[in-house]
Amino acid sequence: MRSDTAELSATLSTAAGRRPVASEDRRLTVGIGAVLVLVCGIATAINLSGYPARFGDEGTYVAQAWAVPHLGELAHYTYWYDHPPMGWLQMSVWAEVTGAWTRWQHNTTMIGREFVLFARMVSCAMLFVLARRIGMRRFWAAAAVVLFVFSPLAMHYGRLALLDNIAMPWVLAAFVLALSPRCRWSAAIGSALCFAMAVTTKETLVLLLPALLLALWQNYRDSANRAFAFTSFAIVGALSVAMYPLYAVVKHELFSGAGHVSLVDAMRWQLGERAGSGSVFDAGSDANNLVRSWLELDAWLPVAGVVAGTVLLCYRRFRPLMLALLLQLLMLLRTGYLPAMYVVMLTPLLALAIAGLCDQWWPRTSDPPSGRRAGTVLVATATVAVAVFWTLSLTWAGPAWQSGVARQWTTDADAPQRDAVAWLRDHVPHDAVLVSEAELWLDLHNAGFVGDNNVWVYKVDSDPAVAEQLGGWQRIEYLALSKATLDSQNPQTMPWVFEAITHAVTVRSFGSGQNTLTVMAVTPG
Repeated sequence: MRSDTAELSATLSTAAGRRPVASEDRRLTVGIGAVLVLVCGIATAINLSGYPARFGDEGTYVAQAWAVPHLGELAHYTYWYDHPPMGWLQMSVWAEVTGAWTRWQHNTTMIGREFVLFARMVSCAMLFVLARRIGMRRFWAAAAVVLFVFSPLAMHYGRLALLDNIAMPWVLAAFVLALSPRCRWSAAIGSALCFAMAVTTKETLVLLLPALLLALWQNYRDSANRAFAFTSFAIVGALSVAMYPLYAVVKHELFSGAGHVSLVDAMRWQLGERAGSGSVFDAGSDANNLVRSWLELDAWLPVAGVVAGTVLLCYRRFRPLMLALLLQLLMLLRTGYLPAMYVVMLTPLLALAIAGLCDQWWPRTSDPPSGRRAGTVLVATATVAVAVFWTLSLTWAGPAWQSGVARQWTTDADAPQRDAVAWLRDHVPHDAVLVSEAELWLDLHNAGFVGDNNVWVYKVDSDPAVAEQLGGWQRIEYLALSKATLDSQNPQTMPWVFEAITHAVTVRSFGSGQNTLTVMAVTPG
């Protein structure tokens, strides 16, 4: 009896002793995660309005977010299903709740960037939790977040008001829930809802579904509720995503027809009719030039991440996430259209791959097995390999990262756009027909260019309603266009815009090089 009592007492003492340790361990993990999120917010916020220079997609999404509460529409022009609307709907809610429409009235791009800053901080939290869910130690989980935050490539694209950045925390949250250690049915439901939010924010992320299903299968395969979890995931995910085509059905815009846009037409254009970017292996192709621009920002993260990700496919705990990375890399081999923001969803997975390989190879306290010389040699070799890897990385990538981040924190690349808006506000009659870039449209609207006279250049030759409103290129009085637009337009792409350009004289230019914005006055005679 005494023996049993002593044993019970010892057990209770041990349990009581472990409870505070586990609690302290949890608090330490939460504290590290909170610090990482704070560092991410500060690092991303520095010079957020100055770098990079704003560009068309940002202006489009912010203007569409503005249209929701102010026009009661999904877009400031005809919504033609180019992307699902959930991304700018989230942005619109953020602006309404925080008062951003007033706070950034004269620099509306910051409305989107401010929201993306918040989304990036959430992504950092999700990345840290995800790394812990797959068994990475705190140090290497934190290292993955640091790599993601401070890579010049991830920092450059992570600041932009892009749908990919808005979708990223939803994708990472879907994987976090799919890998829930308790394998609850509610976690599978939550994973489906998060992934549906990601897909209805940026439709191309449906590509990651096989990787998410693999994560779900690996985690739930020994669980008693496996079948129920998978069935619920499929039903909830499918019904949630189906709300998008259902909207098109309600609007009678699902299929092609005369006099209206359609979801089917938009998908056909996105998947097959859009001009391709060529092969990434063909020097001079758009795809090759784009990949090279990524590598110029940061070559270390992509190269080291791809190598590490390939190796980690051999390890079960990393396999779903590395499959997600591999699927996106394989899509780069297509010759179809490759957008500049395609790299956004690659960056957290590349960072996770690098830190994950170090976590896998760096010895744990229980390694090597006692009495096994082969294990000792293996652990020593792995330790040296990781140490050499980081030494070379700091030598090669360190200076480049330092100069790249410093440039992003100090360069005011957006000044030409802000100066152009101010000049147009003060020197061009507000009732003149002004055709400008998407990134200027809402700023010009707030500057007094309201109504049909404020025209987005892309819509001049693509929107029948705008063509009817103008009646011809002769109605255009002023143009405010970027160098990219001026270099790309011709009678085949934008006939009315091209005619206006050929009959225009330059009034003022802002910026230099690729960041030039030119104001022209059109003289039809």
